[in-house]
Amino acid sequence: MKPVIIVSTFPNKTVTKKIANALVKKKLAACVNITKIDSVYSWKGKIQNDSEYLAIFKTTKKNEKTLKNEIKKLHPYDVPEIAEINVNSMNKPYLDWLIDSTI
Repeated sequence: MKPVIIVSTFPNKTVTKKIANALVKKKLAACVNITKIDSVYSWKGKIQNDSEYLAIFKTTKKNEKTLKNEIKKLHPYDVPEIAEINVNSMNKPYLDWLIDSTI
């Protein structure tokens, strides 16, 4: 089974952890790493400088579509980032754990 990483940004830690917990509980993600970031972006013609939280969802190709749909459904932003990172390789013990955690 192929591993997949999905990344998304969120407005605060509370929202990020709530969504991460829900998706791990549903076994759509084996793990979610959360870190605080500073983002600079254009929104409605203005440059924004905001603190956000980056969530890195670790899952499998089997769960990818459902996970993306759930993130979209739960996300508070009008235009959420939901980006997939293709993983070419992953150490076998971690991959085994990831698969076992998402079935």
